[in-house]
Amino acid sequence: MAVGALAWPRGVAAGTISLSRPAAATCVTDDGAVYSVQDGALRPVSGEFMIFPPGAAAFRPLVSESAEGKPGQLLRMYAWSAEPLDSLVAEIGVVHAEKAEKPLLRARGFRYGSLRGSEVWMVLVGIPPWEQPGRYTLTLTAVSGERSFLSLQPFTLDHRSFFFEKIPLSGSLTDLVTVPDEQKTRESQVLQRLLSTPHADAVFEHGPLMVPFPGARRTSGYGDRREYDYADGTKGNGVHLGVDIAEPEGTPVPASGRGRVVFAAYRILTGNTVIVEHLPGLFTLYYHLSAIRAAVGEVVERGQLIGAVGMTGFATGPHLHWEVEDLGNPVDPDAAAAAPLLDKTGDFFDIIGAASTEGR
Repeated sequence: MAVGALAWPRGVAAGTISLSRPAAATCVTDDGAVYSVQDGALRPVSGEFMIFPPGAAAFRPLVSESAEGKPGQLLRMYAWSAEPLDSLVAEIGVVHAEKAEKPLLRARGFRYGSLRGSEVWMVLVGIPPWEQPGRYTLTLTAVSGERSFLSLQPFTLDHRSFFFEKIPLSGSLTDLVTVPDEQKTRESQVLQRLLSTPHADAVFEHGPLMVPFPGARRTSGYGDRREYDYADGTKGNGVHLGVDIAEPEGTPVPASGRGRVVFAAYRILTGNTVIVEHLPGLFTLYYHLSAIRAAVGEVVERGQLIGAVGMTGFATGPHLHWEVEDLGNPVDPDAAAAAPLLDKTGDFFDIIGAASTEGR
């Protein structure tokens, strides 16, 4: 596991601030923290901040943070706290002392388990293929009761190039995409709600996701920029959110990891569709199936048959569209398959052990 930054407890920090909004509180900062206070409210820009009410003590979890990423990446970050956490939230965006801007990306963490008698939380941040490169701020917020810990650190989003392809469409496929349909709209709304709704108990898969057909021919890649040539002579544009894997119709489709089926039904554009949740908010999607072999609520094992390859819905030939979504953000499936979703052998867990041994 690559750890971009490790924040160690440092004892008494450099500054102490009195706050009155949203309630009376004390804020302790680390060395070099940048912030302003406006009408009694804290406006943090960079650094670390511990905020707690009168009479309470500051709390400070041990956290790992990512310093950089690129479109398609699934960032993994952790918090280890001797005191129970109520929430862990990661945000990537632009931060100003004068105003708060809506973050580019926001993800809620979940309690993974315990280690050395303390809680371990994890937060996954999926970076979709359309995000622009630049320098941003990663904000990690941990809350325990009325106390909170904020870490604001620099974050660099690197450039990534994607393939461009032109796809001619028949009259029937053109109509399928372009003709307004209330049912398509409803199906899209249902899918958006489903993919943005994590279930806290959905901690099923720890290892890397499994590519359904490793080594098979791919007809489209993740993040491909597409130009559709419609049958009426007009054009349309889109971004491919998964990978298309060519296999004969009827080929059994395995689940990419252990998880719970949250959707198994026909959709107009994606045809027979199965969606599995592997971690809270982390889903794999299987489109254009000729048959569905799983039921909503069923917990499937890694490699278990959940359907068969087909060409239902918006498809020009038999293939599996395989997609990975993190809280509604499509990420590169190959990246999610390249490393364990939870890496207990990483630097962060080694440091937890050292911190526990040293009594910190």
